[in-house]
Amino acid sequence: MQCEVRVPATSANLGPGFDCLGVALGTYLNIRFSSSERFVIAGRGRLHPIPVNLTYRSFVAAYELAGHPAPTVKIETIGRYPSARGMGASASAIVAGLVGARAFGKLDLNDEALAKLGVEIEGHPDNVLPALLGGLVLSVGERWIRLAPSPRIAPLILVAADGFKTKSARRVLPEQISRADAVANAAATAALVAIMCGSAGPEILMDATTDRLHEPYRLPLMPASKKVHQNLRAEGIPTTLSGAGPSLLCLVENERQQEVAGKVRNALPEGWTVLTPGWDLEGAKAF
Repeated sequence: MQCEVRVPATSANLGPGFDCLGVALGTYLNIRFSSSERFVIAGRGRLHPIPVNLTYRSFVAAYELAGHPAPTVKIETIGRYPSARGMGASASAIVAGLVGARAFGKLDLNDEALAKLGVEIEGHPDNVLPALLGGLVLSVGERWIRLAPSPRIAPLILVAADGFKTKSARRVLPEQISRADAVANAAATAALVAIMCGSAGPEILMDATTDRLHEPYRLPLMPASKKVHQNLRAEGIPTTLSGAGPSLLCLVENERQQEVAGKVRNALPEGWTVLTPGWDLEGAKAF
């Protein structure tokens, strides 16, 4: 018995939407679950051992939530995107375990139950929810609003050559910010959601992707990312950290995607790459 799960990468925050806004991207983590006499972790990329493997932990947690013992399976990564780059790899691994368990065991768990469990395991919702549900997701307390990104806007992911730990990026965040910074971020987030949903035009994307809450504190930890971020924004290209970095996200008008991608490639340090993944609207799928 076996099943395969495909989970999209995600980009969280999108600049000002810190810890509450995330979007699913059209590049994927693919994992196969198959019957085995014991739990086995195998496949491509960096493989964490069973006790700390997020896909294993989530697989078992889903069975526990459904009130059943988890069967032993082989968890094999058959395709993946770069991890530790600000593209939601840990969230995708969690969602893969949850959706894989539901499909493998035909568990009576809906998306809401999996979403709640995934957020508990991950600690925050901005990557987990779009990885599970697809599209653009705005988290509001323990609830969420799923929206369809406008086809007028296209993402460019500038994948950093080296990884960076999210925990390190969180340590530098201040406990308090000024009222002016809070108001600026709230206004930018509202404008960004309006643009991303097609209710407003892209002409104010530069303002709508300006962050004053986390990027000013995180970017100095990543000199290469900071330089590219500054240079592209100076050229009028809306650029943000993708999640906690070090990769970057550019939001551009769809008809200018290839033109901007060419400019961006010329601005990147050695070892960086550009992805043009488009949006994922389906979320995690089991086959």
